Amino acid sequence: VGADFRNHLRDCMEHLGYESCKADPDLWMRRAVTDKGSVYYEYLLLYVDDCLCVSEHPREALMEVDKYFPMKPSSIGPPKIYLGAKIDGVEACAVSTSQYIQEAVRNVESYLEKQGM
Repeated sequence: VGADFRNHLRDCMEHLGYESCKADPDLWMRRAVTDKGSVYYEYLLLYVDDCLCVSEHPREALMEVDKYFPMKPSSIGPPKIYLGAKIDGVEACAVSTSQYIQEAVRNVESYLEKQGM
């Protein structure tokens, strides 16, 4: 199933004009032009059910992907969390692993409690 999904994802992303990064196949990029005429690259980071878009017009880019991989409308907006890490800021993002670590600690504590430890 995993290979079938990757092939479908690749076909859809290539149809939208993206190419996968050779160093990280979960990073997709395509050339774009800003409203002022400058050329830049849009990036989509896709990992399982997480998607992060870096673009002058991220909502539009995500809505293109949504045609192939439906997203919850409430999940499309400024990023708050990606891969369990909190993201602060929109134009310049800072990633914090505090939420991921807090969740990991809760999971371990819950496991230990269930084991009677």
